[in-house]
Amino acid sequence: MSDHLKNESRHFLSHFEESLDGYLSSMGQSKLTESLSYSLKSSGKRFRPFLAYLIGKTKGKSFEAIKSWCLAIEFIHTYSLIHDDLPCMDNDDYRRGVLTNHKVFGEAIALLAGDSLISEAFRVIAEDRSLSSAVKVKLIELLAQKIGPHGMVGGQVLDMQTLSQLPLEELKNLHILKTGNLIQAAAVGAAEILEFTTDEVLAVQNFSLHLGLAFQIQDDLLDFDSEKQDFKNYAHLLGIEIARAELETQSNIALSFLPSLSDSVLLKELVEFNLSRKK
Repeated sequence: MSDHLKNESRHFLSHFEESLDGYLSSMGQSKLTESLSYSLKSSGKRFRPFLAYLIGKTKGKSFEAIKSWCLAIEFIHTYSLIHDDLPCMDNDDYRRGVLTNHKVFGEAIALLAGDSLISEAFRVIAEDRSLSSAVKVKLIELLAQKIGPHGMVGGQVLDMQTLSQLPLEELKNLHILKTGNLIQAAAVGAAEILEFTTDEVLAVQNFSLHLGLAFQIQDDLLDFDSEKQDFKNYAHLLGIEIARAELETQSNIALSFLPSLSDSVLLKELVEFNLSRKK
């Protein structure tokens, strides 16, 4: 990661974690709050809200302008992880090296914590007095569309039903639905809040779509294990070299949309960081 991008990441994380702590403090003390805090304060990358922040930086805007959106996006991402780990889904005992939520708090509280984060995502948007009613409606519509049956949830269903190798285009579609939709929503929502032009919003939409695919391919390359068969891993489907070539292709397509934005240096550095990241 470049020093420039690293400094912005530190600045963003300082403000984001302060806002998250303030939110959690307002929730009061309960087993449910403990469960929420356990997953929200895990060692996640905060990639999605950071992307929203970087979209704002193309217009020189501060974190405060999109604070509620950043929280909402992270709430939705965290809910999806809590639910993915449940015994009825992926049945995972560990995430990021620590016990999953349901292993610490039980299945019922974990399920309800995930449910709570969905409603809280919409609440923080609705209660943000700095946003106009028209923008709130746009954000609520965008988020509902991207995480519902035609978005993230639909992608999870496809994921669970995939028991054999998929053609490349179907694998891309699965990852766009399951992972790419929320990444795209994070970027587009920030653009809507900051009143980007129609052409700029379209550029952000396309940039974030291909950036999301590039991140997924890089994750698959980093997670590749020749001893395990993974039907949903690009490296298993294409082989290491072709998967790397596809990573380059998706990254270059993402970069091709940046000239439409005012100051896209940090977004370019984010794409370059992904190409060389180790985890």
